[in-house]
Amino acid sequence: MPDFFYGSPADPAWVPPDTPEKAEKFGEFIKGPASAATNVPKIPSLVRELTKKSGGTIERWGALGLCWGGKVVALSSGHNTLFTAVSTAHPSMVDPKDAEKVTVPICMLASKDEPKDAVSAFQEALQVPGHFETFADQPHGWMATR
Repeated sequence: MPDFFYGSPADPAWVPPDTPEKAEKFGEFIKGPASAATNVPKIPSLVRELTKKSGGTIERWGALGLCWGGKVVALSSGHNTLFTAVSTAHPSMVDPKDAEKVTVPICMLASKDEPKDAVSAFQEALQVPGHFETFADQPHGWMATR
């Protein structure tokens, strides 16, 4: 598992960001160390390095993104992606504009806490096969931390 934040992850006390103070700290983290602009470009070299370390035995790659990783997976699945399929569970920052650029099949497993309209709009904007399911009895984070 790569450490995209170099040993400085978000403080779990910031989640949920339900106070102005928590929201500010979490927002700074998302705009700083967790910035998609900073982290998405790391993906191709990571995949190439892992392929090399496998001695060429791994020929195809998929990706699973949880929460923040869902955004990274969506943004890493466009033109020239090294992935053949991707999936995300309880994705954060769901944006239908990202769906327009996805070029491989995607599975999105949303919780009751993801905005239904954003998930629906993402699905409608998708130009490739996709599977979408909302787990209405599960909170955000249900596949990772709860």
